[in-house]
Amino acid sequence: MNMSVKDVAALLNVSEKTIYRMIQNETIPCFRVGGQWRFDRREIKSWIEDTREFSYKTAAEKPSTEDEEAISIAEFLHRGGIFYNVAGSAKEKAIQSCLELIRKGFPHMDIKRLFVSIMDRESLCPTAVGHGIALPHPRSFGKFTALSYVSLCFLEKPIPFGALDSENVDILFFIFPRSEMRFLRIQSKLLRLLKDDEVLTVIRKVSPADNICEVFSRKEAEIFGSVSQ
Repeated sequence: MNMSVKDVAALLNVSEKTIYRMIQNETIPCFRVGGQWRFDRREIKSWIEDTREFSYKTAAEKPSTEDEEAISIAEFLHRGGIFYNVAGSAKEKAIQSCLELIRKGFPHMDIKRLFVSIMDRESLCPTAVGHGIALPHPRSFGKFTALSYVSLCFLEKPIPFGALDSENVDILFFIFPRSEMRFLRIQSKLLRLLKDDEVLTVIRKVSPADNICEVFSRKEAEIFGSVSQ
C-alpha cells in the first residue's frame, strides 16, 4: 500500500514541509506517481526500523556519536581510512591492494571472502560512477562487518573499470555496510555529495585526509543539515 506525504508526516509526527525537505535531501525512500510523491508502506516501515524508530525531530536536533544513523560520511571515512598511491594495473589487483591496506585497521576482516564478494558484484555491473570514481562494495551485506564504514583509496594511476563513460578510474570509495538498508543510505548520501563541485575538487586534487574530511563534513552540514519543522 502506498502512502502520501500527509500520511508519512502524520506517521513520523512532523510537518509536511519536513517530509518535502527530506525528499529533497534524499534521506527518505520515495517515488513519483503522476507528479505526486508516494511512499511504499513496507519501505517506510523498514526505514523506521533501520533508524531505530527514533523521531526525525530528535535525530535532527543533535545526533549522537553512538548512533550510527547520525554518523556522517566524514565519520565513516574516519573509521575506514584514506589511503594514497595504491598500486594495481588492473581492477582485480587494485582492489586486492586496497583491501590489504584497509585490513590493517580491521585485523579480523576476512579479506579472501570479501574480495570474492566485491568481485562478484563487479561482475554483475561495474561500480564506476563517472569522474574517475568507483564505489566498490560486497555483493552480500552483513557478513563482513557489524559496523558500517567507508574507505577511500587513491590509486597510483587510472585503470580500466568498465565505466559507462569509458573513463578510467583512480579513486575508489569502498562501502562496507552492516546491512542492505544501510548500504542504500550510505550510497545515496555519498552520490549526492559527489555531485558537489567542492567535494569533487578536493578529491580530484588528492588532498590530505584532514582536508577531505573537513570538506565532506562541511558540505554534509550544508546539504543534509538539521531540518526544522
